[in-house]
Amino acid sequence: MNFPRLMVCLTCIALLVSCADSRHSHRTAKNIDPASRPESTKKVATSLSANPYFIQVSDVHLDSKATTTNYGHDTGTELWTKTIVKLTEIIRQKPAPKFIIYTGDLPAHYDCGTTCFIPPDQRKTHHKNIAQVLTDLRKLAEDTGIPLLFTPGNNDSLAGDYCSYADENNKTPLSLAPDSENAYPALNSMRTCGNAPCIVSNPHPQMGYYSARPIEGLRVITLNSIILGQRYHQVDGVEQVDAGNTQMSWLSTELVAARLSGEKVLIIMHIPPGKNAYAVAHNRTPTQMWAQLPLPNNNWMHQFLTLVKQYQSEITGILYGHTHMDEVRRLYDVDGVNITEVAVSAPGVSPQHNNNPGFKIYWYSYSTKELLDFETYYTTPAALSWGKQSYHFSTIFGCDANSTLYQCLSDASLADVNAAMDTIFTVMHGAPAYKTKGGIEVKAE
Repeated sequence: MNFPRLMVCLTCIALLVSCADSRHSHRTAKNIDPASRPESTKKVATSLSANPYFIQVSDVHLDSKATTTNYGHDTGTELWTKTIVKLTEIIRQKPAPKFIIYTGDLPAHYDCGTTCFIPPDQRKTHHKNIAQVLTDLRKLAEDTGIPLLFTPGNNDSLAGDYCSYADENNKTPLSLAPDSENAYPALNSMRTCGNAPCIVSNPHPQMGYYSARPIEGLRVITLNSIILGQRYHQVDGVEQVDAGNTQMSWLSTELVAARLSGEKVLIIMHIPPGKNAYAVAHNRTPTQMWAQLPLPNNNWMHQFLTLVKQYQSEITGILYGHTHMDEVRRLYDVDGVNITEVAVSAPGVSPQHNNNPGFKIYWYSYSTKELLDFETYYTTPAALSWGKQSYHFSTIFGCDANSTLYQCLSDASLADVNAAMDTIFTVMHGAPAYKTKGGIEVKAE
């Protein structure tokens, strides 16, 4: 190797090391009582206005037969209408969000008994609810011209709860809304990638996972984590272990491709990795939310945590839904020593878990695509309009103005993270009635 080539290689290595280490800069101690944090700790609007942002909505669970909505029940038509009005208000402001993501669960819950397959007498309503939310989201995106990426939830299958994305007739929920199967899963995006927004990879449309480039320099990898879940039922003819292995192999390929193309990566899904905090809270034996497949010592959780560690410099965040609450999780390497990434939920629009209805906007760095802060907008189920109630992550968790979500959460003690999360867990509908700490730390078993 001649001298100029040696210098180029050394420069590349230095850049890679710098990129990997940059996430750990600007760390500060955050031993602050969440209840005593002054408003001045909030990142003021002027400090965020120079940064782009996007919206995350999740778990609408529309019950089209209900008009009003109460705590402990799914979203009625009035709540869904005011949600669309609020989203439209935000999207039409200047500057507009760069894109929207929806992390699963379109229709209301149904009484599925022990099998979780949809009873025949409820199937028509179930399909109507799916079609209505898909149609409304599509109209929202098309009216405003914003890319919208859809992620499947466990309630979205036509066959039943936690069933395969495609049913026995190879139909997906996207087949229920007029022409949505051609428009989704990434609205306002080109079917093949040239300039953003576009779909980068969609190898198995009937499996529900794909990647898209909503903006230049960012690849959003959309996983169908229902396939990886404990309660999965296949009705599409593909065994869970085969479907999961194929998806994990695809994820690895996508991360390699993102690194080679110099892209940052945002991973989105419905069911997060880690423990079932609900089981922990109700004194049941805590279990991993993902299945222990294909082998106990090399299961999908182990593979995922290994990939997150390997591509830590590319991955800027992990976002999910499913829990309906406003929670955070910290992902560790497989040795359970170092925090490699953080995952953040969007609260449900549905208050079925006795949370306030909510959704989020995230600010991110234009240059690094790292998540800087989020603001949760929330309302009460019976309010006449959504209103202006909101809170910032940086205020609740006492973050330094220059830190990212990852830096803030990875540097705090577990006790501090849990204390802060408990103040917002129910989306400001009072303190949680049970302990939430069990779901924060995500480690391999």
